[in-house]
Amino acid sequence: MPDLIHEAEGALSTLKFNRKDVRNAINEEIMQGLTDALDSLEASSERRAVILTGAGEEAFCSGGDLKWLQSFESREAGMGMSRRMQEIMGRLSALPVPVIAVLNGYALGGGTEIAMACDMRIIEEHAYMSFKQARVGLMTGWGGGGRLLRTIGYGRALELLTTCKELSPEDALKMGLANAIVPKGDGLRVAKAMVKEISKSAPGAIRSLKELLLFGLENTLDETTGLESSLFADLWVSEDHDEAVKAFFEKRSPIFKGR
Repeated sequence: MPDLIHEAEGALSTLKFNRKDVRNAINEEIMQGLTDALDSLEASSERRAVILTGAGEEAFCSGGDLKWLQSFESREAGMGMSRRMQEIMGRLSALPVPVIAVLNGYALGGGTEIAMACDMRIIEEHAYMSFKQARVGLMTGWGGGGRLLRTIGYGRALELLTTCKELSPEDALKMGLANAIVPKGDGLRVAKAMVKEISKSAPGAIRSLKELLLFGLENTLDETTGLESSLFADLWVSEDHDEAVKAFFEKRSPIFKGR
């Protein structure tokens, strides 16, 4: 079996780290597998959501495989690896559909950065998160520092990055790092139920909403409301909006076609 499994189930794609013997640590094969998966996902107009999780019950992802990371001996090699993974995480974040991380176990170091690159995080009750890069003499290098700052603010981000504390599911939920806490082994079921609810809405509306929110993170309120009006106008004259109105009066569920 490959180190990264990519499964399609209808309009849902599930990516799974498949190295549970080494706590789903990231290696070259996983990085290349993510690149290949993103090539496929970016080219597809049929995907409605993506789920990212890990094999087994112990770990979502323990970060970079230390044996593999030791192969990057120079400053230039280290920067190249960092930039490459930042690009992969950027592409994951920029997918036009919701990306849901299911933390089936702990996320450590780079594993927390991967979780932060997802739009939403469902954490199982036995799991935890720890930004422990500093404990091995490093810092975030895969884009997680900026994403953490943007999500929970300066003070809390600095605390988590410098203390390397183990963040419980309850604390992750309070801080906004998790969307839900679920029983052990129930994460995938809950994520798929969320995708089912998302899929009841028009595909274009979901994509436009994500586009708007991502834009709003980087731009002013005036700029964001301008984009909102433009996207709204596109949806206003869409076939799916017409179908939804027609279905309402006919007392039936709409059949969306993504147009």
